[in-house]
Amino acid sequence: MGKKQVYSLTIHYLNGNSQKFAFRQQGEDSDITRNIESLQSAGQLILMLKNKMVWIPMSSIERMELTPAPRAWPANTIHDAVEME
Repeated sequence: MGKKQVYSLTIHYLNGNSQKFAFRQQGEDSDITRNIESLQSAGQLILMLKNKMVWIPMSSIERMELTPAPRAWPANTIHDAVEME
């Protein structure tokens, strides 16, 4: 079994702060897509860190960035977008 992909998750909060987390892929690419879709309805993001569990209400999050993008994407994803300034 090969090594799992390492992802970087940056969370930007409504108050202007941000946090960055790293984690290994937790299953198949389709699992990541299901987890993203689940976050939208759950109302919270739960992160298990080395020595603590953190709950982050989705209502306090402005946006999240996941790098690299998973191969399986949620159904409402716009493909091949280009960020402009």
